[in-house]
Amino acid sequence: MGEIVKMPQLGETVTEGTILRWLVAVGDEVKEDDPILEISTDKVDTEVPSPFSGKVTSLLVEEGETVEVGVALMELSGDSSPKQETPEVIVEVEEKEIPKEVSTVNKDISISDNPVKDSKNLKLSPIVRKLANDNNIDLTQVSGTGKDNRITRKDIENLLSPTSSPETINQEVKEEIIPAQKVENQKEATSGSIPRLRKRIAENMILSKQTSAHVMTSVEVDYENIALLRNKIKAEFKQKEGFSLTFLPFISVATINALREFPVVNSSFDLDKNTHDLHDFINLGIAVDLNRKGLLVGTIKDSDSFNLRGLARKITEVSSVLRNKEYGLEDVTGSTFTISNNGSFNSFITSPIINQPNVAILSTESIKKKPVVIESTDGSDSIAIRNTGVLSLTWDHRVFDGSTALLFLNSIKDKLENHSWVDDLN
Repeated sequence: MGEIVKMPQLGETVTEGTILRWLVAVGDEVKEDDPILEISTDKVDTEVPSPFSGKVTSLLVEEGETVEVGVALMELSGDSSPKQETPEVIVEVEEKEIPKEVSTVNKDISISDNPVKDSKNLKLSPIVRKLANDNNIDLTQVSGTGKDNRITRKDIENLLSPTSSPETINQEVKEEIIPAQKVENQKEATSGSIPRLRKRIAENMILSKQTSAHVMTSVEVDYENIALLRNKIKAEFKQKEGFSLTFLPFISVATINALREFPVVNSSFDLDKNTHDLHDFINLGIAVDLNRKGLLVGTIKDSDSFNLRGLARKITEVSSVLRNKEYGLEDVTGSTFTISNNGSFNSFITSPIINQPNVAILSTESIKKKPVVIESTDGSDSIAIRNTGVLSLTWDHRVFDGSTALLFLNSIKDKLENHSWVDDLN
C-alpha cells in the first residue's frame, strides 16, 4: 500500500515552502527518518526526513516549485507505517564549504586515512555524509550532539575548525586550514551571488512594504532614573546572572504593559481574508543582528509571563541561540509584536519595516546624555544633564490611526520615566 508524503507544517505562521533539492530519486529505498528533500521557507532552510519507509515511486513536485502546507510531495510504496511524532527538522541557515586540505591528523581524533566505509546504517543528512567523505572522517567514531545522538553538520565543522583544541587537530592541520579559509573569504567578498538568508530578507521586506501602509511616529524618553538604577546594581547583576543589564529589558517590560493597554497594536490584520485578530497572548519578537550577515527575529513566547529579570534572561538566551545558529523554527516564528534594538549601533532615529504579520514594530534608539529643561513643582525651570533617547514606532495605518500610535508610545514613555523599577528586579 502506498503512502503520500505531504508538505509539512514547519512553523505556526509558515504556510508554504519552496523545494530546493530532492535528496532521493524514483526507485530509491527510503527508511523512516531518512532525509528526503530540502525546503526553503520565509524563515529558514530545512532538511525534511521521511515519515514513512518504502520505495520512492513518484516525485510529485519539481525543484524550485513553491507549494502550500499539505500538498502531496512524494509517493512511497511498500510496507510503510506513518511516524506518530512530528518529523525532526534539521535547520540549515547558511551554506558553508569546509576546506578539503585536511591531510595530517592526530591519531586520537575521528579523522581517518580512508574514506567512510562503515557508516551506512547511521541516520545522517546528505550534507553530513558529504563533508565526512570529502574530509576522510570516520563517522562511526564521531559522537553526535543532535537529537538521539545524531551527528550534525556542526559536529563535523567543529572537528575541522581551526579553533579546535590541540587534542582534536594538531598545529599542522590548523596551518593548512587557515589559508584555505582566507581564500574562501576572498571568494565570498568578490562573488556576485546573493546569500539565501539575504534573499529571504529582501523578499520579506518588499512584501511587508507592499502589504502594510507604513507610518513612523516617535517620542523622546528620559531614561535618567533607569540609568541611575543600572549604575547602582550592574556589577551585582552581572555577577549573579552572567550577563549585563541593558536598557532593553526595561523597554520590553514597558512595551508589554502598553500592549495590554492597547491590544490593537498586538494584532494581525488580513485585508484579503477580511480578518483582524486581537491576540490574547503577547509573543515578543526581538530582532537580532547576525554579525552583519543578516537579521532574524527571535520570539519570546508568552513574554507577559516574565518579570524584568526573567525577561532579561530570555532576551539574552534568544540572542545567543540565533547568533550561534542553534535555533529551530519555533524560535523564529509566532511573534505578535517586534522590537528592533537599533540603539546598540548608535542610532538617532530609525523607521524599521514591519515584521509581518505584525501590525507595528518598535525601534529603540541610542541613549545619550544631553541637557534637558526640568520644570520644578513650583513652576521654575532649570537645566540638567539627563540620559535620553528616542523610541520610534512604525505602524500599519490600515489597522489604527496616529492617536493610537501616540497613546501607545506615551504609555511606554510614562512607565519608563515614572515607574519604580527597583521592586521589579527582586
